[in-house]
Amino acid sequence: MRGCFFVLLLGAALLAGIAWFAAKPLAEAVIGGALAASGYRAGSSTITATADPPPRLLLGHADRISVTGTDVVWRGLRADRLALTLSDVDLLGRTAGSVKGSLDGAELDSGSGPPAMPASVRLVGPADAAVATITVPGETVKATILGALKNVNASVTDVRLVAPDRVRLSWAGGSIDGQLVVANDHALGIATPLGTVSVMGIDPSLPLQLTSVSVADGALRLQGLLDVESLLRG
Repeated sequence: MRGCFFVLLLGAALLAGIAWFAAKPLAEAVIGGALAASGYRAGSSTITATADPPPRLLLGHADRISVTGTDVVWRGLRADRLALTLSDVDLLGRTAGSVKGSLDGAELDSGSGPPAMPASVRLVGPADAAVATITVPGETVKATILGALKNVNASVTDVRLVAPDRVRLSWAGGSIDGQLVVANDHALGIATPLGTVSVMGIDPSLPLQLTSVSVADGALRLQGLLDVESLLRG
């Protein structure tokens, strides 16, 4: 009888040990599969999941999940480097309480229409409505606007960003100021007395809603809300 009781105790201890130490790699493998199913692809990627105590991971809950990757493609997002930390994560429901992270060397795919511009993206806030701050270097903006204006006014030779939200278009013998505007939540345009010209578009399938545009330190700064949970669900 004592022998049976000892065997049961030993078995329980072994199961507890397996649950304690195996929960983390098992959860990380499940997360990797869920990301792949959502359309996430990367040249290299590292996933780290933590919970206290660790066996909670086997029940589908993580206190924190960190994802880092290079050469990332994720639906309408492309980035040279990605680093995201999700907190209070329901692995089964693919929901999270909050997110914080960055994408460097990023391109927001336009889907069609005006081209995307390489940028850096910073994310912070609730996972279903994280504040996204998108910064595009001034020289990149200039080249993109000149390209977009080729079919509208080929005589424009120079573009200058002017704080807080203006752009100055110049040509031989004259110039005109326009206001940078967000159009239909998914495009950047220039509004002038002669009309509005679209200069950058974002694929509408990407769950990003642009809310404002400004000029700061010679760069273009777009702000919006990104639904990271929608990305996770694919």
